[in-house]
Amino acid sequence: MDTLLYDKTVNCPVCQRDFTSKKVRSRKLIIAEKQDDLNVVYKDINPLYYHVLVCPECGYTGTEVEFEDISPIHKKIFDDQIRYKWKQRNYGNPRTVEEAIETYKLALLMAQLFKKPKNYIGNICLKLAWIYREIKSNKEEEFLKYALVNLQESYQEERLESASINEITTAYIVAEINRRFGNYKEAIVWYAKVLDNPVIKNHRQLQLKTREQWRVAKGQYDEEKTA
Repeated sequence: MDTLLYDKTVNCPVCQRDFTSKKVRSRKLIIAEKQDDLNVVYKDINPLYYHVLVCPECGYTGTEVEFEDISPIHKKIFDDQIRYKWKQRNYGNPRTVEEAIETYKLALLMAQLFKKPKNYIGNICLKLAWIYREIKSNKEEEFLKYALVNLQESYQEERLESASINEITTAYIVAEINRRFGNYKEAIVWYAKVLDNPVIKNHRQLQLKTREQWRVAKGQYDEEKTA
């Protein structure tokens, strides 16, 4: 596994300390499976384990994309509610699944405290569900439900041009989670939102996958009605 990881030095925007976090060498990844809700399983390593950065000194946590994006107001919230409770711990070594889960839950806590967009929160919940799937935990369903609620509300309420998950991908994931939970009629509606979006023509693979899953959901819905 060591050959798949390298060290990256990160500066914490809260306490200004430098720390080291592992990153995955993406060019060495080998795909083992592509799942219907867009989770990709790789051989030998799960890159999701390293998507969240945690400062060992003060505990400030965020996804790599959002880590440096903290406002003065959010710094004060963090200082008042998290920092004084933090007991130093280091996530800078190769992570176990338990450590990866801890980092996502810390990121989720920060996102909720800072009232981050629902798309961002839904994305964290989705990835956490995928990690729980890896270990066959019933917590997967719990976090898929959280992801569904946040992503559906995000689609309806937020501008998604620069969101963690773009508009058509958000709609697809909402559709697929609904299908997984047996909400076939609702899933069909959401797959149609993807296919009716004009930008889908620029995303051929997602377009083909959505058509395929629409047919699956339609078949399941028809079977349910005749049962």
